[in-house]
Amino acid sequence: MTETEFLNHVGQVWQDVESLVDDWSEQHDVAAQRAGPVLEIEFESGQKIIINPQTPMQQIWLASPFGAFHFSYREAAWRDTRKDTDFWQVLRAQAALLGVA
Repeated sequence: MTETEFLNHVGQVWQDVESLVDDWSEQHDVAAQRAGPVLEIEFESGQKIIINPQTPMQQIWLASPFGAFHFSYREAAWRDTRKDTDFWQVLRAQAALLGVA
């Protein structure tokens, strides 16, 4: 994948994450903010999930208080490089640990 294609995929993920956080914010005190290419999701507790692109490796990295995950684009999905888990499953599971069900 070219760098442009990678960045387009990342842009779509960021939009989808922001939409998901908007849905969560209807019932929880949670907000998403972008700082350059980094997307931060802050929860009521003040804890954060931080998602950022690693362009040279063409990966998305997600960090939460409970772990760090690296995702590569394979088979039309962002998959964890260690456990092959889907990005969205990991994001939702990490958010649930922070009080968003």
